[in-house]
Amino acid sequence: MEVKKRNYDLRELSKKHPNKWVALSSDHRNLIVVGDKLKDVVLKAKKKDAVFLKLLPSDSFYMPGTM
Repeated sequence: MEVKKRNYDLRELSKKHPNKWVALSSDHRNLIVVGDKLKDVVLKAKKKDAVFLKLLPSDSFYMPGTM
């Protein structure tokens, strides 16, 4: 199985909804639900192919590390 890597620009969403949980369509183009708690977003989304993530503030960044 080949995995295709794509970068999605989520800066506009981060500006509008900082520190919120969001449900996006599987193609990452459509916002389905926004909420403060993951549990609430999952219950409201009711889509099996939704992508869930927490948006960071637009002026911050995430850098994964190794141990």
